Amino acid sequence: MPLSALRHRRLVWLALTASLLVGLVALFALWHWEFSRGERDARQHAATRLHFYASTLNAELSRFQWLPNLLARQPRVRAAFDEVASSPLVSDDDASENSLDWHLRRVAQESGAAAIFLTDSQGLTLAASNFDQADSFVGHRYAYRPYFIDAIAGGRGEFFAVGNTTGRPGYFVSAPVMGAENQPLGVLVVKVSLEALEDTWRQAGETVLLADANRVVLLASRRSWKYRALAALTPVAMSNIRTQQQFRGAPLTPLSRSLEDGSLVLGDNGGGREVDSAMLPSTVVGQRYLDESLFSGPLEWQLHFLMPLRPLYAQARNAVLVGLMALFGLGLIALWMRERQARLRLIRREANVMREINERLEDRVAERSRELEATRDELVQAGKLAALGTMAAGIAHELNQPLVGIRTYAASGSKLLARGVSLPEQAPRVAEMAGANFARIAELSERLGDMIRQLRVFVRPASQQPPVPLALMPRIDFALELLDARLSQLGITVEREGLTDRLEVIGEQRRLEQLLTNLLRNALDALDRQHAEGVMSEAPRLRLRWQAWSNIVFFEGQAGGCLRIEDNGPGIDPSLRATLFDPFITTREIGEGMGMGLFLSYGMARDLGGALRLADNMASSPLPSSASWPPPLEGAVFELWLRTPDTASTALLRRDDAEPIPSEMS
Repeated sequence: MPLSALRHRRLVWLALTASLLVGLVALFALWHWEFSRGERDARQHAATRLHFYASTLNAELSRFQWLPNLLARQPRVRAAFDEVASSPLVSDDDASENSLDWHLRRVAQESGAAAIFLTDSQGLTLAASNFDQADSFVGHRYAYRPYFIDAIAGGRGEFFAVGNTTGRPGYFVSAPVMGAENQPLGVLVVKVSLEALEDTWRQAGETVLLADANRVVLLASRRSWKYRALAALTPVAMSNIRTQQQFRGAPLTPLSRSLEDGSLVLGDNGGGREVDSAMLPSTVVGQRYLDESLFSGPLEWQLHFLMPLRPLYAQARNAVLVGLMALFGLGLIALWMRERQARLRLIRREANVMREINERLEDRVAERSRELEATRDELVQAGKLAALGTMAAGIAHELNQPLVGIRTYAASGSKLLARGVSLPEQAPRVAEMAGANFARIAELSERLGDMIRQLRVFVRPASQQPPVPLALMPRIDFALELLDARLSQLGITVEREGLTDRLEVIGEQRRLEQLLTNLLRNALDALDRQHAEGVMSEAPRLRLRWQAWSNIVFFEGQAGGCLRIEDNGPGIDPSLRATLFDPFITTREIGEGMGMGLFLSYGMARDLGGALRLADNMASSPLPSSASWPPPLEGAVFELWLRTPDTASTALLRRDDAEPIPSEMS
């Protein structure tokens, strides 16, 4: 092997070894940093929780500090000593509700104390709140308890102990009962249960314990830790505990041992088994905890908040695993970069092949595009021809209505002139009537001129004149006059409801007249066809109804109204309702119509700012429901919705209409 290759390999191994050592050092530093951060956060959390629990404990204890002194000063309590001097103790069965026992029970229930009892100067219990229970304090002596010794000496007594009578632990606070000459007659004691605090710690899922001045656990979130020592007890402390019978003979075995870093190792792992104090420091392996403590309470109690270190180690371990994954990821990235270079070279070769394929595809796409453009031009031309046909049909339909009127008035005028020649005495009247016909012919001719002028600006199908308020009745009369001959032929008298001379709508005169003429003519065509077939069971009828609303959402909250055109003809075929307003849709025979009437009428209604609809097709309409209308005739019913001036709409509201005015679309 050449020297340069051997040196290169050594350098590579040296670099790998150095990288490995640097990685190990970095991982150790990461572990130490993560563990320190977790420990710091845990101690901050523990300090916060400790202050909270300490305030809760002090608040619970301070609730009863005043109660012994208050009860000891009551004359009723002092009188109990006089009663005892004059008579023996009253049995439980003989105690009345007015006795001191019942009084102490009521006070205990109202204050929340576990028990309240009164002893004489020798420690013998005279009265108690639990006087009628099997574990009553009455008759028992408690002269050995510190709370009795301190109180009988004239001070206030405080002590935590397990009750020798009841076996239940509690915090005892006491005060002396002073006689008339300021000598102590006895002691009044209040027992407070602190088990509710334990339940709170347990429900919070946190490890909390309370130790006294001898470091014996008084309260704990784990029951197996109670009455265990956090440190070895001195002989003097052990002797005092036995003398005072504080823990009712509990063994007080050690619970933990302290390490140099201030953490605790609890020896029973929560199992509850007793451990010999000589064995604990050396042989017992338990769970390690961070210990944060705080002095709380009046008797130098110490509140401990314990946090297991195992989660902190796991957190640091996870951080190291993340670091290892990051290093592994960097290695994978390096391999990926190397592979990527090889792939890029392959991609360049494939790109050249794809470029040639794309060029051929572009040529084919360009050729196909030219073919599509040619096809599109043909379709555009066909569309123009179709539009031209539609426009021609519309023009023919529009011009047909005035031409029919001109022919009618011209025929009538010629007959009038002939009558005037044959009857000279009627010549003035005939001349007047003929002049009226000729005026109508001139008016219709002017309308034809307007239509022809509109063809020049057919790109704007709407009227060139802005809609203005105009009277509706003259427009209806004009349309009926054009169709007067057909009405007379069918013997129809038009029925009108809700129409007055003051009624005004927003529109344009000529378009509105043409629109009304189309709708009325369609109704007459239907009646005429049914009458000719001889299938009508009653005389032909045509009805016009009007109803107004002050607020219609379709008209953007403006006022409007509806003109209903009803007939008792055959109605509309259900198969035609969906396409009724489309062009070239007709129910007439071939050659009688082109199907443009309703199509043009629908557009004119839109141009006037209104709407045209078939009354029995209201489910899909945004206009108000017409449920409040009287029953219509049996034929077709068309509704022409038009805007109205606010004053006109308000003045024409039907006063006998029981339905509310609609304010939104159905």
